[in-house]
Amino acid sequence: MADSEGHRAVSRALHALEIAVASGEGMTLGQLAEQVGAAKSSLHPLLKALVYRGYLTYEDTRYRTGPSIGALSAADSPSIVSVARPFMDDLLRQFNETVMLGSMVGDTLVYLHSVESDQPVRYVPPRVRPPTDRPSSIGKLYLAQLEDDDLERYVADHIQPDQAAALRAEVEEARITGVAFNHGDTLPDLSAVAARIVVGHDIMACLAVGGPSRRIDSRSPEIAAATLEAAASIGKLLLH
Repeated sequence: MADSEGHRAVSRALHALEIAVASGEGMTLGQLAEQVGAAKSSLHPLLKALVYRGYLTYEDTRYRTGPSIGALSAADSPSIVSVARPFMDDLLRQFNETVMLGSMVGDTLVYLHSVESDQPVRYVPPRVRPPTDRPSSIGKLYLAQLEDDDLERYVADHIQPDQAAALRAEVEEARITGVAFNHGDTLPDLSAVAARIVVGHDIMACLAVGGPSRRIDSRSPEIAAATLEAAASIGKLLLH
């Protein structure tokens, strides 16, 4: 019983942290409690602990990202960003579309680095993209890492029944190829191609090229091949 309560508390604390970080402008106790699905009285001590450890700050009744988040990510992110940056610049020169290096933190997509196209109409990624009911190309690659039972739980909890079969097919294809696509799934007229950066058996991050669908979709096979090659090269360099 104690173990179950402890696991529930940890899960709630992490969920609240993900939501607060993704919000950008911060969240009140009431807002966090509503989204986490917990009573304010039970969530409040967990938030106090996160503030004490520096993962959140509390000011003007709102919880926001604390300095420990940056300190924690700095242990790994600079190395992968520095390794990935030349390959991202190459992809930008090749396609002149925005190139992103992203990682999933829970259900939240965090962009570690991006280089933007100079075209007037282009995709400008946010630093953090909160969870949506349609996974991005990067999100699909992380779903491809799940065991079948975990994938089915995700589908049952997040995906509309009429979209479930299509998502399963996309995830299965991503498992085979290491590439996933976004054809207007998350935003209208936004398409993206993503490839996973793997070290050993673990995804370290994903590399994606995104922009207006009318430009990306017609070149998606070419973009996929180049992005997959770049991601594989980054993974090899990170291994050494």
